[in-house]
Formats: sequence, structure tokens, C-alpha cells
Amino acid sequence: MRWDESPEDRGRVKFAAAAEAVEGYGGRGLNGRALQPASGYLFPDQDGEGWWVVFQPWPSAGPEAHRVPGDVLACNDSYGDMVHVVVLASGVWEDDAEAAFRSHRPSSLADAARVAASVAHISQPHISRRGPTAAG
Repeated sequence: MRWDESPEDRGRVKFAAAAEAVEGYGGRGLNGRALQPASGYLFPDQDGEGWWVVFQPWPSAGPEAHRVPGDVLACNDSYGDMVHVVVLASGVWEDDAEAAFRSHRPSSLADAARVAASVAHISQPHISRRGPTAAG
């Protein structure tokens, strides 16, 4: 698992983990971008444990640099070598997810889940979902 700041990508922090080190995301690895809480990068859960919330682009998301479809994931790496993932929102635009997190500035994992749930889902029939929970 790896966290890196990426100045060429609007200064965002990127997260990557190989598929074999990820639990809860259908056998996929991670290569997403961190969404920020009110302060720092960690969203505390009810027990005070910190979770990262990332936007994970779908594979082959297309040529548009920031208008890409994907999922909002909560990631916790305190389980040893495994990254535990919970899908907070599936099938949303990256710009919409970032705007919601900037606007609402959640301060906990529960707040982040509510903000993620408020992001509009992609409804265009020409967008094809290739993620782990795809229905078809």
C-alpha cells in the first residue's frame, strides 16, 4: 500500500494498493485520490480509528481528466498488511464527489458516508460500470 502527494494532479494525495492487499472491493486493487475532511486526511469512526476516504476511478474511465466515473471508498489500513474497504458511493462523477466534500466538509466517517450518499449517481446509459459490484 502506498500514499503519495501528486502535484501534477491538482496537488491531491493518491492511494494505491495491490489487489491482494485489499479486502472488501471485489478483488480489485486501489489507485484512487484522497477526499479531505474538515482537517487533515483521516475521518475518525465511532471508535476514533482513522479512515481515508478516496475517489477510485473505474477502469478505462476515459480521456476526460477530471470528469471520470468511479466510486467513493472508505479505506482503513490498520488491519496489518490488508486494507479494509467499504464502498460509500458507487457510480458517481469525480468532480461531483469532490464538490460535495468541499462544500460539506465532513468531520467523521459517518459524516463522510452521508456526504457520499448525497452525490448524484451517474444515470447516462452510455456509461458502462466495470467495477467489482457491477450488475452486468
